Amino acid sequence: MMQELAAASLAALLSIAAWQDLKTREVDVWLFATMALPAALLAWANWGNPFYYISLAAGILLALFMRALGTGYADSLALAAISTAPPPLPFLPTAFVVVIASAVLLPATALWLYYKNRGKPCKMSLVERLTHVCISRAEYEEALARGTAFKYIVGEEKDMERYKPPEPPREEWIKAKYGIPYLVYLAAGYWAYLLWNFVLLR
Repeated sequence: MMQELAAASLAALLSIAAWQDLKTREVDVWLFATMALPAALLAWANWGNPFYYISLAAGILLALFMRALGTGYADSLALAAISTAPPPLPFLPTAFVVVIASAVLLPATALWLYYKNRGKPCKMSLVERLTHVCISRAEYEEALARGTAFKYIVGEEKDMERYKPPEPPREEWIKAKYGIPYLVYLAAGYWAYLLWNFVLLR
């Protein structure tokens, strides 16, 4: 019962972090500090299981790899916390299950961006219409004023921790890479994992 409560608590905290990420693309540090408690309880409950060690190590390595590719610290920390949950099956790391389950949302995001870009004057390739967003200068200025400019990545910065939103370009319309709120994907994938591991496999 303690393990189920710890796993559910982690899911609740991930959901709060996902909401913050969706709204601003930034997450409060205290949320990750709070996640340490259920993560520690999950590690304690599963310690001694060799398959758990494999799952935990694979998840932490994946989190480090994602950070090396330029994802934000929040995404990597969330994936590390998720990795403390027990694997649903031997040799099937929890982090892999969550990432695969979360990938279902990527096509939906691409289609939403394509729909959002219809009729906009920005010159974009088909791939860019699925990954970028065409916004007006006024929209970008409003995002800057609200502190939510990380939704729109202007320029070629690949490391999101180094990205600093630039001043609005002179053009009336701006082509920007859409800042995917990846914590939303991870939270959804983790809820799918909970359903599978603690409900369907029981």
